[in-house]
Amino acid sequence: MVITMCPLEIASNGMERQPLSTSLLPCCAYTGDVHDYIGAQLPPHWHHEFEFLMIDTGEVLVSLAGNKFHLKSGDGFFLTSDKLHSLSCLVDTPCRYRSLVFDSSIISGATGSAFDTKYVRLLMENGPYALMLQRSEGWQQSIFDAFEEAFTACADESSGYEFYVRHALSKVILSLTEHNNLNLSSLRVFSRREDRLKQMIKWIDLSYGQPISLHSIANAVSISPRECERIFKQLLHISPMKYLLQKRITEASELLACSDLPITEVGLSCGFSSHSYFSKQFRAMTGYTPRDYRTRLSR
Repeated sequence: MVITMCPLEIASNGMERQPLSTSLLPCCAYTGDVHDYIGAQLPPHWHHEFEFLMIDTGEVLVSLAGNKFHLKSGDGFFLTSDKLHSLSCLVDTPCRYRSLVFDSSIISGATGSAFDTKYVRLLMENGPYALMLQRSEGWQQSIFDAFEEAFTACADESSGYEFYVRHALSKVILSLTEHNNLNLSSLRVFSRREDRLKQMIKWIDLSYGQPISLHSIANAVSISPRECERIFKQLLHISPMKYLLQKRITEASELLACSDLPITEVGLSCGFSSHSYFSKQFRAMTGYTPRDYRTRLSR
């Protein structure tokens, strides 16, 4: 089954906590338009599962580990586990995507098996953390074909579809391990900085309703404000205060949609010091005033 426009459920530590599937197969197929998210951006998050993303229309920017990847229609992106990433639109036209998020155990089987040690673990330990995929790279065509096989099987859920999904995803992993000696866009995340970034995101996500300064964010992980700025800009390409603003707007949009709180209270509970400032920033990010946004959703 394909899940359409599934909103991200992000835990307090920034990790996505979507249930992979109601079936026994830990794999889910998603589809949507990045424009449907607040600010036309999927916020920074991570998950233990692998992800295979396909851009069907439009152009998007994937931000990951201090790197930016410009994906156009027809391009793909493969991501291994526990990597902080975000996705944003680069054009005003629809930016539709399809995504397969799956647990590596589908392929690896039992810990210590040949599939685990020779392929999955090898890819996780020695392969690229993420890889932009383009059809112009001849060897990658088989990966695109495998994605279509797995996505179609997940959509149909016909008898025995689990075998087809596992077979197709296995072909993806095999192709990536076979070409691991190529000059790929391999990412080696500065793990210490990424860990600090995750801790700061967790702190912001728990404290966004309170007054927050750059110094308080930095103090949460015992670093200097300058280092705090450097980590955010290197790994997320935005400032800490910009991330805080995006978080507050996202939370405010959910309250506007799911509660009857007065608009002024929504703004105050999300950390905005005044109604006028809340309205101005909300409109700048979403294109609507808070009142218009709530009215639009209630139609």
